[in-house]
Amino acid sequence: MQVLKYGGAVIKNLFLLFLITLSAAACSAVQNIQNAAVNCKYTLAGVEVTDASFSSVNMTVAMAVSNQSKTAPAKMNRFEGKIYINDNAVSDISFGAMEVAPSSTAIAQAKLTLPLTAIGKNIAGLVATNSISLKYKLAGNIYFDTALGQIPLPVIVEPQKKK
Repeated sequence: MQVLKYGGAVIKNLFLLFLITLSAAACSAVQNIQNAAVNCKYTLAGVEVTDASFSSVNMTVAMAVSNQSKTAPAKMNRFEGKIYINDNAVSDISFGAMEVAPSSTAIAQAKLTLPLTAIGKNIAGLVATNSISLKYKLAGNIYFDTALGQIPLPVIVEPQKKK
């Protein structure tokens, strides 16, 4: 009986050591992904109207992801969020998986069809304020795959400011 008692303690200690090692490895993987994501710069590369009618506007939205790391690629599983015009949410938007090589930039594009009713109040506001500019931005989460599942990283993507 003594042998089983000590054998059970050894197995329990080995199991605990295994769990601690697994947790440390998972935390390290999550930290590496967060570092890669933080080393990226996200900007709204462009919004182009491709077609317009009395009921809707078709547009292409482009997001630039610049990897600031000189050594590690940045791997994004997907982006899910909303597009805002003059701070009003007008549509959901998503981009698929992409990998950005070190010290380079990749462009993700999405095609949207917006009902005119969704952007009409923005146009009415422009007329009322005698303005001709629209402010676009994307807000959402970029998801990264890890051993623990997908990890979201919240981001706000705006056009590059002209210097």
